[in-house]
Amino acid sequence: MSADTESQADETVDADSLVGQFNATSSESGSDTPQDDLLITQVLPGLVAVICIIIVVLATMAGERVLVESARQNNLHTMEIVLENSVRRFESWASEREDDVRELASSRLITDAFIAHARESGVDPVMPDELFTGEAAMTWERVQTRLRESLGAWIVDEGYRGYSLISLEGTILASMRDSDLGSIEMALQSVELDHVVREGVLLTHPVIVDQQGARYDALSAHITEEATIYVVAPVLLGGAVQGFIALKIDPLGEYTAAFRVGRTGLTGETYAVDRNGRLLSESRYEAELIEAGVLTREHIGMLHLDVRDPGMDLTSEGGLRQPYASGPLTRSAGLVSMGQAGNNMQGYRNYRGVPVVGVWFWADRYSLGVITEIELLEAFSGVREAQAVLRLFATAMAISFTLLALLFSVHRRASRQGALATLRSKQRLSQILNTAAEGIYGIDGQGVITFINPQACSILGFREDELIGKNMHALVHHTRENGAVYPSEDCPIHTPFVSSAGRDTDVFWTRNGEAIPIEYACSPLDPADKTYGAVITFRDISKRKRDETALRRYAQELKRSNSELQEFAYAASHDLQEPLRKIQAFGERLNTKYRQHLDESGQHYIDRMVDASTRMRRLIDDLLSYSRVNARSSSYVPVELGTVLADVVGDLEPQIAATGAILKISNLPAIEADPAQMHQLFLNLFGNSLKFHRTDIAPVISLEASVEVTEQGAMARLTLTDNGIGFELRHSERIFGMFERLHGREAYDGTGVGLATCRKIVTGHSGSLVAWAEPGAGAVFTLILPVQQANLT
Repeated sequence: MSADTESQADETVDADSLVGQFNATSSESGSDTPQDDLLITQVLPGLVAVICIIIVVLATMAGERVLVESARQNNLHTMEIVLENSVRRFESWASEREDDVRELASSRLITDAFIAHARESGVDPVMPDELFTGEAAMTWERVQTRLRESLGAWIVDEGYRGYSLISLEGTILASMRDSDLGSIEMALQSVELDHVVREGVLLTHPVIVDQQGARYDALSAHITEEATIYVVAPVLLGGAVQGFIALKIDPLGEYTAAFRVGRTGLTGETYAVDRNGRLLSESRYEAELIEAGVLTREHIGMLHLDVRDPGMDLTSEGGLRQPYASGPLTRSAGLVSMGQAGNNMQGYRNYRGVPVVGVWFWADRYSLGVITEIELLEAFSGVREAQAVLRLFATAMAISFTLLALLFSVHRRASRQGALATLRSKQRLSQILNTAAEGIYGIDGQGVITFINPQACSILGFREDELIGKNMHALVHHTRENGAVYPSEDCPIHTPFVSSAGRDTDVFWTRNGEAIPIEYACSPLDPADKTYGAVITFRDISKRKRDETALRRYAQELKRSNSELQEFAYAASHDLQEPLRKIQAFGERLNTKYRQHLDESGQHYIDRMVDASTRMRRLIDDLLSYSRVNARSSSYVPVELGTVLADVVGDLEPQIAATGAILKISNLPAIEADPAQMHQLFLNLFGNSLKFHRTDIAPVISLEASVEVTEQGAMARLTLTDNGIGFELRHSERIFGMFERLHGREAYDGTGVGLATCRKIVTGHSGSLVAWAEPGAGAVFTLILPVQQANLT
């Protein structure tokens, strides 16, 4: 029986019995003075009620403050994670682009081109003898052709718009388009050349180029501007800068996508600004800004919008009342443009004038700020709902205290005024019952109904005169839910001597023969003598039952969907194997038969293709292994972990011998588990320790085990310790993510799937896997697995 239903039933019984109690005590208090009666009847109950209401109000205010502060902390934590992920993705993307142009600037293809240009111009560059090749002596026209043939496919494959070889004076020497040759390169007008030379590479902000040659989009009937990002690196010959190479990037691609992933919820947005507060990425709300008159249809938000506070909500208050450019920068843009990181969870207006909360960070290396914001209403929507419930509860409590004080006063006066006052008190009690939101009725010792409120009649479909004086069980409780006859002597609701303990739901039948599920509470008028009858309160829970059924159906559908998704991942990864084998086979044939016929670039391309296909093959194999790990296996059997470790050591024998590793394995317990998954778990963990060993010290790997008794039962604790390279403690959770790598491929091979598979296996066995390490001091992996799996049926 629910607590709410019990309390409501108890309140009804108490209210009915209070009348008799006050009548009985009225004769005893006949000697009270009028002043005492006034104090007890009116002043004291009101004073107690006021005190209780004040306490409730203060408690409600304190609760609301706690709710708001908790929501602020939760929003701050979530937005900091979103901001960190966005910045990390942007930095990763920028690093890849910088590596591309840096590698290209030092390649023989580019240095030969600058040597050829110098000789074509009558200049004899100072350079080491080994840099001079036959290609460097080619005519500049042949150099142009060779550059386009060599770089054209690579530019397309890597997602660049084009390239430019630039002289020290800023003139374009070579490009994908003849129309660019001889013109001034925009890339060098937006950067500091000393900075490029000093840092060796520079990624610019997006800039608008070739506005005179802007394209006209007939579908949208406006001019489409072209925004471009340049990544520039100097070209060195003999230690001297001979010129620059610039790669052009479309910012509407991966650059914008790096910030678009930070859009959380329905209103969240992550974007970048420069030191002047200028928007450097796409705006999620360009259509609204155009409608409000902040932007024109000829301009996109990128580079055409200062992140300013318009001083009003543009989404609800119409157009601008003052020029947008006259407003100050928003709080987030103003602080981040000064190089400050921070947050504001109290609320401020964004560039649309909408109240938001935000977190921001200044990336000094790239001279841009990253801001993550979400509208205040969405961020605190849960708080508003909780506040509404809390205030409703406080209002109900205040009304309850007021009613209790009023009832006490009425009953006290009734004891002084005799039968007339008693009758009025009962009428008022009847009014309360009649306006109650739940069905309430009373029965005598034979189960005959003595009174019933309108809500009960409405639920059952009867009129009051059709129920009063009738046996309630025979009318609404005669049949069980499965259609069987319900004997009256077994009825826990309408038979006084049948206990209803532990029964809080049942089925009532309406006048039209429809069965409705109900939740009820049955309280005897006199617990010592149940023949006096009882008061029953009930409510129709049909909607709740439907919601529960829908929830179960949704859970089943979710389980089915997850299963299909897992099967799809396995099938997709498996189907990729065949074309990858062909790529690998033909690549190896090209390398074997035609390598001597290719120049250095061609050999480099074949090596990269074979290496990439090998990495892809390994990645697919790891994905297949990951997809085979079920969330929870159904084949748990007793497994001797010592036997599993013996097989794992046998599989790793070549690596152990190659590294001179020393393994120290203690006695391991037997647990209920999936044998294949346990083998894969320890194979990945030991393989990880062997891979990340220090080059100057032979690997030493130890595995210790113990069994502990906890509240969850017997748990096996296994601790794997190595003396490898370790890692920074802040990466202790990141290493378990899919495709997460702390080192480049040139340092340590791998796909970043192994530890993610380990965490999935342990979680599926209702266990836990955590890591601890220090750089250069090794790592410790702690596994906790139940000795016996819970029986989930």
